[in-house]
Amino acid sequence: MKTGKWFSGKTGPASVALAILCFLMISCGADEPQVNTDKYADWATYSSTHFNLHFSRQSSWLERQAELGQGYDRFLKELCSILEFPMPKETIDLYVYTPGPETIEMLGDQKIPFSTENSIHWGGLYPYGYQLTKFLLGQNGIKPGDFEVLNEGVPHLLDFSGLNYHDKANRLNNSGQLTRLLDLGDNVKLDSLHFSTRRAEAASLCGFIMFNYGTPRLYMLWKSSVDWQKSIETIFQLPIDEFETNWLDFARGQCADPDGTVENDTIEDMRVIRK
Repeated sequence: MKTGKWFSGKTGPASVALAILCFLMISCGADEPQVNTDKYADWATYSSTHFNLHFSRQSSWLERQAELGQGYDRFLKELCSILEFPMPKETIDLYVYTPGPETIEMLGDQKIPFSTENSIHWGGLYPYGYQLTKFLLGQNGIKPGDFEVLNEGVPHLLDFSGLNYHDKANRLNNSGQLTRLLDLGDNVKLDSLHFSTRRAEAASLCGFIMFNYGTPRLYMLWKSSVDWQKSIETIFQLPIDEFETNWLDFARGQCADPDGTVENDTIEDMRVIRK
């Protein structure tokens, strides 16, 4: 993956784009969780340029509030650039939890991380950019669509974990363990995969689309409510098998060890290649 505008790419002719738009239907988003803000009255608060950060009194971030606030300001700017969104005009509330009995009591059945209309709730167990990406997508009208591989792939791709998900996808492919592209659009089959496998394949696929086709085509696929294979072949004007081959060739090109397998991978090998 590249830094900066990692995934901007060329789009197709206007006539193709028009035909694709006519083909698609817009999907609807799910109801958002509600939060009782009175529960946070005794939390510590720090304001950065774009965030009001609220910290549990048990949070390990209490002594580093400014560092986290400034970090999130940078993440927000970069994500808006990558996703081609305007910077939010309103300040975002970011709640920083410490996983434990206090969190369970406050949230009940609600799992962190999650977002509401104007707030992000983060517990430190997920990378910084994961829920922030989900929040920005929702704020800009990109609600969860029919295909979980996209709903989860983009937030993981832009999670700022430093992991090279293309490397993991390539190693799975080299080892004969990669889930075929046709099956990635099946939410039941996707959910059956091990988390690290599902995350890597979804993120790598989304990175390939964003880099080579740009965010407009990604959002077209995201909002499609028709068959996965038909959606891919219509939007990208390629048979799904050829599209899959192009994706895997792209993933292979982003690896420090193109011939690596899942048996000999290391965290260092999976770090993002900086070009």
